[in-house]
Amino acid sequence: MAIKRKQGFANAENLKTRDVKARRIDEEDLADRLSELPDHVILHIMSSLPIKEAVRTCLLSTRWKDLFTSISNIELDGVLRNKALRNRFMKFSDGFLSLRKDISVDRFRLCCGPGIDHRKINEWILYAVRHGVRELDLIFRSRSFETRHFTELEFAVFTCKTLLTLRLFNLPSLVLTIPTHCCLPKLKVLHLTFLKFSDDESIRRLLSSCYSLEELLVESCELSNLNKLSICHPTLKRLTINDGHIDHSYELEINTPNLVCFDFGYFYCEETRLSLINLNSLSEARICIGFIAKMFSNYCNDTASAFDLMRALSCVQSFHLTGICLQIQAMLQSPSLIPEFPNLTSLKMGACYAGWENMLARCPCLETLAFELEDFDPVDWHTPNKDPSCLQHHIKAIKIFALKRKHVEFQLIGYLLKKAGVLECLTVEIESVTKREQRMMSKNICALPKASKKCHILII
Repeated sequence: MAIKRKQGFANAENLKTRDVKARRIDEEDLADRLSELPDHVILHIMSSLPIKEAVRTCLLSTRWKDLFTSISNIELDGVLRNKALRNRFMKFSDGFLSLRKDISVDRFRLCCGPGIDHRKINEWILYAVRHGVRELDLIFRSRSFETRHFTELEFAVFTCKTLLTLRLFNLPSLVLTIPTHCCLPKLKVLHLTFLKFSDDESIRRLLSSCYSLEELLVESCELSNLNKLSICHPTLKRLTINDGHIDHSYELEINTPNLVCFDFGYFYCEETRLSLINLNSLSEARICIGFIAKMFSNYCNDTASAFDLMRALSCVQSFHLTGICLQIQAMLQSPSLIPEFPNLTSLKMGACYAGWENMLARCPCLETLAFELEDFDPVDWHTPNKDPSCLQHHIKAIKIFALKRKHVEFQLIGYLLKKAGVLECLTVEIESVTKREQRMMSKNICALPKASKKCHILII
C-alpha cells in the first residue's frame, strides 16, 4: 500500500514537472515568434505599453535590448504623492530620453503634478519639440506652477513647425501668454482646457497663426481677462466652447464659413453680445442655452440672445437643444420668433419643454426625434393644439431617454404613437427597473394605439 502511495506521489511530481517545462517551452516559443516580427511591428506593440513596461522589454532577449530606444510615442505621468517616487520619476524620464535614439517623436504626452521640477518639465518638452513632435499633450495639475517658469517653453511650443495636434490642460494659476512670433503652420487640432487667457490679442494671435486649424476646443477656461473672444477662422470645421461663464460686458464673435460641428455650452448674461456669422456650412449643433443675472441671484427673462443664436443655426441637419427650461420654453412658446430649420432631419431636446410642438412645426423635414426626460415635470405636458406636420408625415424614429414611469410620460408616448403616421421605430430607455417591471411597461406601451402599422417598439 505504501509503495503504491509513493508511486502516486512520484507520478504527480512528474506531471507537474512536465507541465512547468511545457509552459516554459510555450513562453520561449512565443518570445521567439515575437522576436521574428519586423521592428516596426514590435515598436507599434510597444507604443501601446506604459513607458516603464516598454523599457523592461529589453530584458526579454538580445533582440529586444535596444528596441525601446526607438519608441516614437512617449507618455510620462508625473502625478505622484510620494517625494521619493517623484524623484525616481524625474530620474527615469531623464535617463530614458538620454538613451533614446535621435529620431522624431510622433506623440508626446506629459502629465505633471506637485513636486516636479519645472526646469525638468521645460527640458522634456523642449526635447519633444526639437525632435519634431507631431502630437503634444501637456497636463499640469499643480497650482505651484507659475507663468514665469515657462516663458521659454511657451515660445518653443507656439513656434513648433511640426505640430499637428496640441492639447493643453491646466489649472488657472497659469496665464496663457502667446508670443508675438507665434507660428503653428501645420496645426489641425487645438484643445484648451482650464486655461486663463492673458488678453484679447493673445488668443487672436494664437488662432491667426494656425493656418490649417480644423478643430478647436475651449473648455472650462477662465475668460475674465478678455473683453472679446473672437473666433474667426476660414478652415475651422469643429468648434466646442463649453463649461464656463461669460461676463455681462463680454462679446463673443464666431465667424467660421467652413464650420461643420458646433458645441456651445456657456452660461452668459442678457448683456452679453453674441455675434455668429458665416455658419452656412454647419450641419451639426449642440446648444446648452443658459443665462445668469448680474449678481447670480435669479435667471433673467430676456431671450433675445437665444433667438439670435437659433437663427444663426437654422441651416443645421442635426440639432441637440438643452439648457435651462425657463429660457428655452420662453423661446419655444413664441412661434413667430422661431426660425425655420429647412435642413433639420434629427432633433434631440433636453426635456419635454412646453412649446416643443412649435419647434417641430418649423422643421418640415424632421425624421428623428429624441427627448431626454431627466428634468421632465408633469406640469410641462399639454396636448398640442395643432399636430406638427413632420410628426404626421416624416418622422420615422423616436427615442425617449430616462423614462421614470410617471403617468404624464405615458401621455407623451401615447400622443406620439397616435400621431406619428410613418413611424418605424420607437425606442424607450427606462431608468432603474427590474426585468419584471420592464416587461410590464413594455406590454403597456405596446398596447397603446398606433398610427403607423410599421412601428416597432424597443424597450431598454
